[in-house]
Amino acid sequence: MGSKVMPSFQTKFERLELKFLVEESHADSIRKDISTLCKSDAYNGIRENGSLNQRGYPIYSCYLDSPAMAFHRAKERGDSHRLKLRIRTYSETSLASLEIKRRHSAVIYKTRTAIDRDLVEKAARGYPVGSVKTQSAQSVLSDFSRIAAKSGAEPTLTVHYRREAYESLVDNYARVTFDRKIKVQAATDWSLNPHPGGWHSFDEYWEKRSRISPVVLELKCETTPPLWMVELIRKHQLESSSFSKYSIGVGLCDENWGLGRKSSRRSLKALG
Repeated sequence: MGSKVMPSFQTKFERLELKFLVEESHADSIRKDISTLCKSDAYNGIRENGSLNQRGYPIYSCYLDSPAMAFHRAKERGDSHRLKLRIRTYSETSLASLEIKRRHSAVIYKTRTAIDRDLVEKAARGYPVGSVKTQSAQSVLSDFSRIAAKSGAEPTLTVHYRREAYESLVDNYARVTFDRKIKVQAATDWSLNPHPGGWHSFDEYWEKRSRISPVVLELKCETTPPLWMVELIRKHQLESSSFSKYSIGVGLCDENWGLGRKSSRRSLKALG
């Protein structure tokens, strides 16, 4: 992806997100079943670091959390109302999307705006960003910086994976995504440049719990799932999962970096 290119960008939406863990052969079958109802995302097959084409496109999500890991702990408790702050990029040079993801019971409310990656720290601290021109974008940045300042949130964990995505041809909004090759590392600054040798693969997590490394399947739609999604779940006997890349990643990295015990980190307030 070029330096100023991002996948199709919607700035505000409300949706359901249904997660399932499936085997690769199962993913192949599901892909065939949706072939007449969905089209392939335009960014599927993007090259990464000059490598051969792979199915899907790369995603880097840098999650922010408080010194006491409040956002992670809310997920672990299963709080019905919780949120996440993250910064998403798609390459080493792409724009950065600052995102606020709120969960109210089963419904996800997400707002985001894209800015130059070099301006991320400044925006997160609440300083004016000249490149932001619209009121809606400024509103997202103000909300993001307010939550970050109140919680003392800082970059905590980067999650990297490849996403294969499909968009519905018959609904206003519905997506099917398959996430693979998930890996994580501690985030220690705002550079958004993970260390090439610092990754922990989710294979380490699966080895202790499963005979395979499953594909993470997500069905995303407006507040009522379309009938074809309901039938897909029934036909393939899909069992929902509360799988969280961020919280599992925290667990993977905790022994090495003590992510669950970062109470000594300075907050954004202290940094002024």
